Amino acid sequence: MRVNRQLGIRLFWSTCMLLLGLTAAQAQELADVQNRGIAGNSSADLLNRVDADVLSYQPDLVVILVGTNDLLNTKKMVSVADYYRNMDQLTDRLLQHDVQVVLVSPPTVDTVYLFERHDASRFPQPPMQLLALCRDTLQVICREKELPFVDLFSHLQQVGIPCHDQDDIILNEKNSGRRDGVHLTPKGNRLLAWLIYEQLKESFTDLAGLKIVCFGDSITFGVFLDGEGTTEGDTYPAVLKQFIQDGI
Repeated sequence: MRVNRQLGIRLFWSTCMLLLGLTAAQAQELADVQNRGIAGNSSADLLNRVDADVLSYQPDLVVILVGTNDLLNTKKMVSVADYYRNMDQLTDRLLQHDVQVVLVSPPTVDTVYLFERHDASRFPQPPMQLLALCRDTLQVICREKELPFVDLFSHLQQVGIPCHDQDDIILNEKNSGRRDGVHLTPKGNRLLAWLIYEQLKESFTDLAGLKIVCFGDSITFGVFLDGEGTTEGDTYPAVLKQFIQDGI
């Protein structure tokens, strides 16, 4: 993994802490998390706006969660091969600017609700199989480039989510009044933020002072949630920021 810049950041912030008399907990409050999610975005959309919405901010670390629209949105659907090419180019673009990258697999979906909005005959394979291929694609990229990977898809599968109109992780009619099946509840966003936070702690010794961008689609944006599009309220970037600040 590329760590030279990370080591430099840690030394810089350690010096600042000494000069300013900050405790480790106080330094964590300096972490800067940005929400750069846009509803409906695909990997191609992220590639098109990475310069303006991410690199212009000069972040240290970017967390990318995208793929649901690529593989399950019949208005934007692309092949798994095209998805791989887009993600390969996107990660290369960030790494070329010495930005650390963490990839996150999209969550599972409730196909009962998904097929109310999208014609099932348009899918080349069952949606969950497509999402599994999406996860596999991201794993390949992470192995090739030595990037941290957060496997949200497998985690949800292992605990039996979604469970139609029963679970409290993916939006459904029972938990939110929404026949959704794709986006996350506040509890789901907290789980996602926790998985990312645990991976960040494992991959990066010190998160204090890092400029972090959460880059993605409506799941990052936090559609239907308090604080959507921000790092306030129930969005996963908001919860991630709080985890870093609290240093739990």
